[in-house]
Amino acid sequence: MFANVNGYKIYFDVDGLQYEPDGPKMKEKPVCFVLHGGPGGDHSLYVDQYAFLKEIFQLVYIDDRNCGLSDHIDATTNSMKQNVEDLEALREYLGLDKIYIIGQSYGGMKAQYYIINHPEHLYGAILACTSPNATCINPMRNAEHIKEWGTPEQYDFWMNQELYKGKLDFKDFMGRMGSLYHAKGHFDLDSYINGMARAILSNDVINYQMTKGDMTNYDYIEDLKKVNLPVLELCGEKDFICDYDANKQIADAIPGCEFHAIKDASHEIFADFPEQVLPLVRDFVNRTFKK
Repeated sequence: MFANVNGYKIYFDVDGLQYEPDGPKMKEKPVCFVLHGGPGGDHSLYVDQYAFLKEIFQLVYIDDRNCGLSDHIDATTNSMKQNVEDLEALREYLGLDKIYIIGQSYGGMKAQYYIINHPEHLYGAILACTSPNATCINPMRNAEHIKEWGTPEQYDFWMNQELYKGKLDFKDFMGRMGSLYHAKGHFDLDSYINGMARAILSNDVINYQMTKGDMTNYDYIEDLKKVNLPVLELCGEKDFICDYDANKQIADAIPGCEFHAIKDASHEIFADFPEQVLPLVRDFVNRTFKK
């Protein structure tokens, strides 16, 4: 489905019912916007990974402008601010008052902007495996984690690849580094290959964002200290790209933030450890969903 918002045709899809039969009545589940990663990713990479959350939410998957099935017009218009303003316009288009948001990786960076600037339209937010500022995703900091948890080939590729020079091919990068995103023993190569094949990835968006966009200089720490909203922060203890310390900084900044680090997990905690994530999210929503 598509919505025309802010001059772009934005793609979204819905998984699960908002009202489900529950004996003699209909039980309401909150709507949750799923904010995809990247930058330059799309929603299709998350549909399988997040399906277990339908028990709790009606999930709305969304492709950012210039990403996935949404209009591809001008990658230089992509920013966390613009992505969130598009999400806000979609929320209004759908006639929703309050929602939850869930953002992993770059999606978590967008989610931080959302909770800082539009808290009045949120029941709460779930941040996962993300970073509060550009400093925490420094390539040399990442390299030290790769040296410890990855292979020599992955370390050499990281040190020579073009991620921070605006010359990245998304699929090539993920093809080489994909196993590092998962906990040891959880990487399914066939599933990963299929996911990459069906995704519509936007190299122009990631190359712009990593060299000229707000990924190069954002910092939410001071604004997060003023947040008055229920927030659940999840991370992997062995995440090489958005490490434990980066996520802990977010949790320490937000008053009352609930923080959980998944032991032995890396970046893809929803794919690798749904049995640990589900009860944490369920408990959070049971306590924060106020009709």
